[in-house]
Amino acid sequence: MSGTLDDVGAVARYDSAGMLAAIPRLAAQLHDGWERSRVLDLPAAHRDPAAVVVLGMGGSAIGADLVRAIFADRLRVPLVTVRDYDLPAFAGPRTLVVAASHSGATEETLSALAQAIARGCAVAAIGTGGPLLAAARRGGLPYLEYAGESQPRASVGSGVALLAGLLERAGCLAIDAAEFDAAGDAIREMTARCAPDVPTAQNPAKQLAWSLVDRLPVVEAGGFLAPVARRWKTQLNENGKSMACWEELPEATHNAVVGYAQPETLHEHTFVVFLASPDDHPRVALRRSLAADLLAEQRIGHEVVAIGGHGKLAQAFSAIVLGDFTSVYLAILYGQDPTPVAAISYVKERLAMADPDARE
Repeated sequence: MSGTLDDVGAVARYDSAGMLAAIPRLAAQLHDGWERSRVLDLPAAHRDPAAVVVLGMGGSAIGADLVRAIFADRLRVPLVTVRDYDLPAFAGPRTLVVAASHSGATEETLSALAQAIARGCAVAAIGTGGPLLAAARRGGLPYLEYAGESQPRASVGSGVALLAGLLERAGCLAIDAAEFDAAGDAIREMTARCAPDVPTAQNPAKQLAWSLVDRLPVVEAGGFLAPVARRWKTQLNENGKSMACWEELPEATHNAVVGYAQPETLHEHTFVVFLASPDDHPRVALRRSLAADLLAEQRIGHEVVAIGGHGKLAQAFSAIVLGDFTSVYLAILYGQDPTPVAAISYVKERLAMADPDARE
């Protein structure tokens, strides 16, 4: 493995489907998604809801988590992400339900969508086509379509911008294009630092990948960066072909810190990454520092990664880009192509065999 990440040709051979090339396109996704949402004409029933429920799984669900966290100080109504087959009992005519599915065929999302329609909820949809688009057309539902990447996880920029734009149209969120421009700048800046032709000595993503190889990655963050930590975890799973965990601060200092002690055999095989923003609550920053002290006592590897950018949206996407690059470089250190997800395909195939009428 030594030197692999600085061999641009070897990196390209492992990344045969171009996952690295998809990362910088998040900036264009943010811009395009916002622009698409500007022409959305929502019916009166979809405006000023009492609550918002977003239906989604995997890469289609994380956009809702990010929107809820990044804009928490501006969202005028509760926003709930549902990663399941069933709609919450509270959802009714005054609830805006947004079904988000990259493929348009995610069975959990379609199941909950049918319940939302039956209950008379105000329903909208976000996707690239498939059965979700067909359902939207049948029901005359507002639909935001985007030209997605080949993998749902590579379209998070579209998911965030389209949902934020829809919520702005619904009167739930005040936001403007300047925030997406700043986030695009942050994506380009982090991409320049993490690109394949940047040597490991100057490349933070390559350095982190080396720290994580043959270890269990644990990613911790608080506030608006908490769902970014979750994004890191899922990218380390799907791109990096690695087990991974994530923790949310300050909650982690009420339980996870006790678990650092055992099993001792995992100490040298665990590495904790803390994502730190200058906008973190001061007490969260202190708790992060204390958690790092406890890790040091147990001689568990860890690193505090300072995240920059103008505004929370920019910082979140700067951290997302760093995590995405890290996950791809980790796959390469494991000798893997980051794009295929054979285990997910296996699950889908077995589900289809168990119930041929279900789709995902």
